[in-house]
Amino acid sequence: MDHPSYRATAHAIRRRSTWIDGEPMSFPDQGAELFFLAARSRHGQHLLGHGGYRCDVHGLDFPAEPIGDAPADCDIAENLDYRYPLLRAQGAGRGERSRHLIVVLHGLNERSFTKYVPWAYQLWRSTGAAVALYPLSFHVNRVLPRWGGEIDGHLARRRAVPRNEDVHPFNCVISERLDAYPERFFWGGLQSYGDVLDLVREVREGRHPHVHPEARVDLLGYSIGGYLALGLLLIDEGGLFRGSRAVIFESGAALRATNMSSRFIIDHACEVSLMKLYVRFTGRLANPRLTHWLRDHELGRWFRALCGDETERPRLEARLREISPRLLAIGNTGDEVIPAPAMLNTLQGLHRDTGVRVEELALGVHEHPFLCPDYAQRDRRFVTEFLDLPRYGEGFERFIALASGLLAP
Repeated sequence: MDHPSYRATAHAIRRRSTWIDGEPMSFPDQGAELFFLAARSRHGQHLLGHGGYRCDVHGLDFPAEPIGDAPADCDIAENLDYRYPLLRAQGAGRGERSRHLIVVLHGLNERSFTKYVPWAYQLWRSTGAAVALYPLSFHVNRVLPRWGGEIDGHLARRRAVPRNEDVHPFNCVISERLDAYPERFFWGGLQSYGDVLDLVREVREGRHPHVHPEARVDLLGYSIGGYLALGLLLIDEGGLFRGSRAVIFESGAALRATNMSSRFIIDHACEVSLMKLYVRFTGRLANPRLTHWLRDHELGRWFRALCGDETERPRLEARLREISPRLLAIGNTGDEVIPAPAMLNTLQGLHRDTGVRVEELALGVHEHPFLCPDYAQRDRRFVTEFLDLPRYGEGFERFIALASGLLAP
């Protein structure tokens, strides 16, 4: 495993602030080049803050959904215009586009791509594919810059919430936003879903500068990104993912069986709000627009299934049987957030008959499985380091081997 190589790439992503389209950062010693490509979301119409909403599919109109924590979600420019890193072979014959793309989808409350660079680098080395690290709605570089300077206020308010736990500077902003309006969890996911669809459409229509129109597009989804990857395969909108494969890492368990409260994800009060809306009291708490999407749209029904709605389980398991040859799940026996047994219950089904392959590795904590063995580690270590080779190097190599075994051409 070439540790110095991906370290150089990771530092490049973290330190480079200005990028020009078509001018990559080159790593000649590794034969790689890194682009930071511009993207624009066309799916901000779902976000909170609009004066009204329309479902064109069903011809329905819904009233405004104003919010009290300005600016409105739909007005945050950074979430609509953003960039994503793409790693590929250097030169690759100037003008030649990759015939294989792997899209890596990150976890909830992620601030940077740092920990994913070793994943991308080794996937590129082992499969030859171009690898894109794609930011989800209101994550990484799609956040309002001023939120970073307002942490003290968010933190004080979260600490004032009665009986709240796992309150931390790392999670106070997202916790306050989702606790105030848990609908954001679904609408942001819907935006991210549309954004990844648009990325694949860009490829298929020949508009992507580095990926061939006939390229195979695969997915590697970690944590919340795994649910998005799974949803994309389950729905296969427009046949865009008909030949795609997906690796689901530390993900895929029913939401009701997860434990999202963590100082690196969301606090306890926020978790309770999400569980109330999406698991326990959906019928009572969801407003008409959310109710419509969860009931009458295919994406909403799959979302309910992955939340643990038992009425959707037969349909989910039937579809999993269809896509099982193209799906691999990797659980972590040390994961307390998305436990490996809960992954089995959802992905292999009640009778373990869906055919989905689920592998288990003994790794560190959910939020940094290849670095931190427990939550007693210093906060700075979670943020600035990539990989503990002596402790988890073998597990990381096994992870890459498993993923590459499915994703390699």
